[in-house]
Amino acid sequence: MQRLTLALSLFPALVWGDAGQDLDWLLGCWQSSDQSAQEIWVRQDRHSLLGFGVALKDNQVVFYEVLSLQKNHRGTWVYTAHPAGQTATSFSAVEITQKSALFANPDHDYPQEISYLRQGNQLNARISLTGGASPNAFDKRACGG
Repeated sequence: MQRLTLALSLFPALVWGDAGQDLDWLLGCWQSSDQSAQEIWVRQDRHSLLGFGVALKDNQVVFYEVLSLQKNHRGTWVYTAHPAGQTATSFSAVEITQKSALFANPDHDYPQEISYLRQGNQLNARISLTGGASPNAFDKRACGG
């Protein structure tokens, strides 16, 4: 049984190689402690992830956005946010580690930077101006965790 489990756990790496593993730590369902906000990330293929974020108040949707992360032809991850009722905006990866990512678009009004940090079952997201000015933080835990 242990061999089967090991073989199954290695299967994605054999199929996708390293290219698809850069942001796997982001995959899953994440929610705020009061359950008023949720963000879900799934893998579309080895070069892209899809996300959906929603905020609720009194059981009504007050905000939502469709998100994507795609590796471009240069091998750079591009984060695109499409908030409801607004134009989509893309941010290029500045730095990606095994548990964090920073994306930037200095030409956008706000935010100009989007960052994620995974710490165990907690995901800390932050939006800000360039260099971290005027930050807003969104801390979430794994859903059901």
